[in-house]
Amino acid sequence: MKKLISIGVALALLTMAVVPGAVAAQPGSCPASNYTYPTTFAKIPFAIVQSGLELVGDLLGDPDIAATLGLPDFIAPAVDMIAPWVGGPLSWTVDMLGWGLGLVSVILGNEDIAAALGLPDFIGPLVDAVVCHIFAPFDCIVGDAFDPCPVAP
Repeated sequence: MKKLISIGVALALLTMAVVPGAVAAQPGSCPASNYTYPTTFAKIPFAIVQSGLELVGDLLGDPDIAATLGLPDFIAPAVDMIAPWVGGPLSWTVDMLGWGLGLVSVILGNEDIAAALGLPDFIGPLVDAVVCHIFAPFDCIVGDAFDPCPVAP
C-alpha cells in the first residue's frame, strides 16, 4: 500500500512539473476547452463568474445532487441561462466604462479645461492610459509583453 501511495505522489509531482510547461509551450491562442475566455483583460472577473456559474449549473443538473440539496428543478436551467449573460451583456459594462472614461480623457486632455478645473496637466494622459488598458486584448499564451497603447512622444 505504501508503494502505491509513493507512486501516486511521484506521478502527481511529475504532472505538476511537466503539464504547465507543456501547456505554455502550445502554439496558437487559448487551448480548446469548456472555459470562458474574456475578450479583454478587464473582462476577466466576468469570465471567472461565468465559468463558476456554468460549473454550478452542471453540478445542479445532476438530479441526485439537486435532490440531496433539496433544490427545485428549475434552478439548474436558471443558472445555465444566467451564466452566458454574465460573460456577455453584463461584461459590456466594462466597455461602457471605457467609453465614458475615453470621453473624459478627451475633455481633460485639453489643457485649458484641466487648468480651469484646477487639475494637473497629467490627468488627461493618465485617464487615457487607463482607457487604453481597459481595452487591452486578452491572450492566454505567455510571450512577449503586448501594449496596445500608443507611446507618448
